[in-house]
Amino acid sequence: MNSKIANIIVGYLTPLAWVDKIAGMTQIAQMKQGEAVKRFPISCDMTDEDCVEGCYDELMPSSKRRSVIFFEDGSFTFSRQQGNKIYYESRLRLVCWLNYKLIEGGCGSSGDYIISILKALPAMPQNIGDLLALSVTVQSQVPRSPAIFSKYTFDELHSQYLMIPYDYFALDVITRFHIITECIEPAPGGCTEC
Repeated sequence: MNSKIANIIVGYLTPLAWVDKIAGMTQIAQMKQGEAVKRFPISCDMTDEDCVEGCYDELMPSSKRRSVIFFEDGSFTFSRQQGNKIYYESRLRLVCWLNYKLIEGGCGSSGDYIISILKALPAMPQNIGDLLALSVTVQSQVPRSPAIFSKYTFDELHSQYLMIPYDYFALDVITRFHIITECIEPAPGGCTEC
């Protein structure tokens, strides 16, 4: 479910002019290089063939990209049920890496890009397919630290992209929505809320 929700959010962020590479939900791919096993974020939509063709670096920082945005899985939980409406909550982490040199020719502020993400998200709950009253809220910014990327293999080549003129941030996103289940005919003499 979180993958579906991440792809919905991607649709709101894709029009941002400074976004170069964007992916929905990611997973960790492992690749053996010599004796070491390297860990990379790859889109859950990737196929084995994509991996053979080198998708391992698509979401890793690079001097050739202006920005990279992807989502990491949080949790998906049941909230409550009222009649045939079942309410859920989903948590995602949005990870963004920026190359100011290519975006605006100098140092910038990640705060400006966070604001543009906040403004791109829907202001009011939306009905999207079977997900009713879907609301997307940035709950908090993750403390800025290379630990944001700790689950991936950042060797010397990649670590250089975490210093000026590069920047990064992560945002914890919470979505709430409900679905409507099918009504089941009540037993004779019984009642239903449908």
